[in-house]
Amino acid sequence: MDFGIPTLIEHNCVEDSAKLARELGFQFVELNMNLPWVLHSLNKEELSRLSSQYSVYFTIHADENLFFCDFNDYVSSAHLRTMLETIAFAKNTGIPLINFHMSQGIYFTLPGKKVFLFEQYEEAYRKKLEIFARYCSEAAEDKVMLCIENTGLSHPFVHRGVDSLLSFPCFRLTWDVGHDYSAGQCDLPFLTERKDHIVHMHLHDAIGKDCHLPLGSGQLKLNACLDLVHPERIVIEVKTIQGLYNSLPWLKNNNLI
Repeated sequence: MDFGIPTLIEHNCVEDSAKLARELGFQFVELNMNLPWVLHSLNKEELSRLSSQYSVYFTIHADENLFFCDFNDYVSSAHLRTMLETIAFAKNTGIPLINFHMSQGIYFTLPGKKVFLFEQYEEAYRKKLEIFARYCSEAAEDKVMLCIENTGLSHPFVHRGVDSLLSFPCFRLTWDVGHDYSAGQCDLPFLTERKDHIVHMHLHDAIGKDCHLPLGSGQLKLNACLDLVHPERIVIEVKTIQGLYNSLPWLKNNNLI
């Protein structure tokens, strides 16, 4: 297993992240595409220099606003294009993995319930997903894995959508253990049944709804998570430099680094 760090708001350039990952003894940095300074530094030459200088590589966390199943074709086309350009960049620079979120979509709040449009119009939703999957699969070929991250969305229509994506060879799963814990482990049964598809993990501790805590500082049974699956890569997804340093003792005590 390779261990990596997320992009931190405390940093102002990718080099800061690469340097910290090397200092901590980790192998990669997950680049967050929501940050403007990440977007502005995305070029093959710069990432190649950083990889060589700091002996790290990179994965990508796609923009969290991606809404590629919107029923408005102008909106969904723009978001599909964003993902396709991200895939093309990853292939061109040797980035092996793109992590992304599935959206539950828009809902109408009625007396006593919420009506999700993707569920109400699931046939149209699935057609959008099929277009997304087909184009992404052709773009990724066998060079880039597209990992769907759980975000506490236990709706059956989301699960059916994820399963439709997993029928394409480039799609895999990311298990974010903190998101699952804070959502009452509503993702766990679905993920357990599909654990062979889990190749990426976001590992952090949690206390109740408060997650992204340093490893060993919360209530999560982290070893049980690692016993269940053996992902190729694990991002220690705490959100501060100090949180990463505070996670090192747990990793060392469990002979992971």
